[in-house]
Amino acid sequence: MSTPCAGSLLAPRALRSPLWRAAASAPMRVSFAGGGSDLPGVARQDGGRVVGAAIDLRVRVVVEPFDRGWVRMELAPRGRDAEQPGGGAEVAEASAPRVLTRRRGDPPRDDLAFRLIEATLAATGVGDGVALQVEAETSPGAGLGGSASAAVAALFALRASVGEAASPEELAREAVAIERERLGNACGAQDQVFAAFGGLLDLAFDARGCSGVRPLAIGSPGLVPALSAGLLLVDTAVRRVSGEVLDRVDAGAACEAKGELVAAAGDVARGFEIGSLALVLSGMRRGAAAKVRLSETASAIAVSMKQRLDGLGVEVLRMCGAGGGGHILVWAPPERHARLLDALGPCVVRRPSLGAPGVRIEPA
Repeated sequence: MSTPCAGSLLAPRALRSPLWRAAASAPMRVSFAGGGSDLPGVARQDGGRVVGAAIDLRVRVVVEPFDRGWVRMELAPRGRDAEQPGGGAEVAEASAPRVLTRRRGDPPRDDLAFRLIEATLAATGVGDGVALQVEAETSPGAGLGGSASAAVAALFALRASVGEAASPEELAREAVAIERERLGNACGAQDQVFAAFGGLLDLAFDARGCSGVRPLAIGSPGLVPALSAGLLLVDTAVRRVSGEVLDRVDAGAACEAKGELVAAAGDVARGFEIGSLALVLSGMRRGAAAKVRLSETASAIAVSMKQRLDGLGVEVLRMCGAGGGGHILVWAPPERHARLLDALGPCVVRRPSLGAPGVRIEPA
């Protein structure tokens, strides 16, 4: 698959209303290696590659009919973020439910929190007498691809509400186009693919987006459970806009680092194929080192945490997503987790399962 040509989602669509209630959910993701090589300007030179997995943290979107002439949007965090667990004022503010109601003919509000929803409504044409609620297990800016998950789930639910079906390929393409064309974000394309397809994937990229989706070949039935058992996602309680982080990354440095990022993804894919956890972890470490060299600023929190956990048996530690905040991926043998959790103190730590299913309709 590849992303559509510029302008493909910008044509006006007839305004319509949902016929019935529809709910959909899509998974977030962790990339094991290659993240950053999927950016358009980087993948243009000889292509990019990302190996990773959808995880069992999901974004749920509910669409239902509302009063004609009105649009209602709600962001409703749930789970541990909604409980505001010691994350400071930033997490507390981001976790509070937010509601916006406007008349059908009013221009979309220039509110960062609702821009993605507004763009998705515009892309589908479902923009009259509609209520749309987004429920997420983490607040925005968590570095796990939550915005892409929200876009994919919203597209699926909106289409279902008017009796339309959509394939994972279509949903991923449309979600990428929404971010790039409608919102003007120079984002990569991995998050949308993981949200739409789910599972453990080996992705190829070119300048237009994702050019190949392949399930990872897994040579040992015990490998994924062993990898999942050692994985921790540590919430930094710092939220950021990924596009702003990427804007600060030097384009030349990103292109120079791409070869190492792609090679690291190849190591991880090979480790899965032959059933070698050691090679998977080695590839993850290689990719983490390349990301630090790419942007020490974006990786500063991870570098600080690595120093803090030195000597406790951590084998992989790196920022998720674009860096600069969000979550830190940590891998260590499960028997070392108790000491790590003690050292991390009040941080929120998530233990995701790998290989979650892609976007799906939920019970209404």
